[in-house]
Amino acid sequence: MAEVEPMWFARSADTNALAAPSPARDRLRAAIAALALAQRDLEDATTPVRRLDAVLAAAERLDLELGCSKGKDEAELGRWIAQGGVGDRPQPSATTVAADVSLSELAPEIRAVASALPAARAAQEAAAARVRLAAAERDAALHAVTVEAATFAAGELTEALNRALTVEAKILSLREALSAQTNGLAAAEKINAALRHAKAAAGVPRNADIGRRLLDRLSHDSTAAL
Repeated sequence: MAEVEPMWFARSADTNALAAPSPARDRLRAAIAALALAQRDLEDATTPVRRLDAVLAAAERLDLELGCSKGKDEAELGRWIAQGGVGDRPQPSATTVAADVSLSELAPEIRAVASALPAARAAQEAAAARVRLAAAERDAALHAVTVEAATFAAGELTEALNRALTVEAKILSLREALSAQTNGLAAAEKINAALRHAKAAAGVPRNADIGRRLLDRLSHDSTAAL
């Protein structure tokens, strides 16, 4: 028979209570810390990409503005030509000139961004991959702790069932003793009715939120208890 490792889990009716330390919880605590560090690294790696992307977005806006302004200038020039070229030839608008100048001034930055962006994005993707690995480890550690918690709770369930069955056995013994007497059948049947009533009256509402709340707490707190 395979050796069964001991379980550590604090018994508590308080949902905010702290569970006792265990190897599974030590693993979860380390995994939570590793995930938080990986997430911070990802944020640090994402910031340069955002800055570089902002330069490209600005260049794209200027390029769209220049294209729209040039379109209007060309339409005006076309009308001037269609009217026989009377008067001064239309010149590029102030908007066109300003956008063109801004794009020209931004050109060195655009080239620098194009050079720096591949490495920045590679660093961001590598950081994101580390976050995914850390999240997977955190989830695996969390699942191990929940199994540990359920195993401990199952042991409590066994104890509670044994206590209930012990009480039931006493009641059944009384019923059998009365049934053995000629004039005890009516009393024995009343005991049967009392036993049926006791079982029918037992029960508590099922609360599915308990499990969800524990998983949520364990995702960032390895000491959370069931």
